Amino acid sequence: MSPSDERPRFDPMQAQPSFCSSATYSVVIKALLIWDTKHKIKREAWMNMKPRVGIADAFNPDGVGQDDGVGFWGRANANGPGLGVLVRELDAGYSFTAYRGAKSERNRETPDERYLSDKEWCALDIWARAVPGDLMKIFWNRNESRGSDSGAIIGCNDDKTADQEAGHSVIYMGCEGDTITYWSSNGPGKHPELMGYSMGRCHKCDIQRVVFTRITHPERFNNARKMAPTDVNAYLSDLNGKRHSTTAEMLRQLGIRN
Repeated sequence: MSPSDERPRFDPMQAQPSFCSSATYSVVIKALLIWDTKHKIKREAWMNMKPRVGIADAFNPDGVGQDDGVGFWGRANANGPGLGVLVRELDAGYSFTAYRGAKSERNRETPDERYLSDKEWCALDIWARAVPGDLMKIFWNRNESRGSDSGAIIGCNDDKTADQEAGHSVIYMGCEGDTITYWSSNGPGKHPELMGYSMGRCHKCDIQRVVFTRITHPERFNNARKMAPTDVNAYLSDLNGKRHSTTAEMLRQLGIRN
């Protein structure tokens, strides 16, 4: 999108495998363009949705960069529930979430926190509530594969000895039995020929925490006109190397009541 454009031009033929949040961001933008036949989203909003990556050009003369939590892109690209927080700020939809619990004592938020059994986790109703097209943030369960309880963690802090968030931003495509199907920029993995922009699959038990976000009011993305490129969401910014979030704090940021 150039300074003279009224809305973005989207050319998927120029896309290259990159990272997961850029893939889900691109899907959101493309979906909004398809939906917005009546131009309810104005130029000022589209301009604020464009990522600033620290390169000075006609569009971004000051060479502004957007770290996690800064502007529209910085929210979409953030650790933790970035897209969910963004959608809530725009009042464009809602999120719902589930957490299996921490397996290690050091990551438990309360003394009575319990790590759900495989059967309990797979039987939760959240899997039935999700519909194809929902935005999905996966917090990977690495307890069995790597001996890491990182799926219990929201965000990254500056303690090199602590577990840190291990997540994946995807588009939920469906569930068959206990197998989740999703789309994103995937990789690296054991089968590089299946990586890049592609469908991925995982077992529910590969997930320790999940946040689904559903856009119900796409017209409210026009509220991005009030989200300046330098506007900071302090919560999401802090999750980028400063501190972790508690589950209760994440729920508040998503507008979810216990």
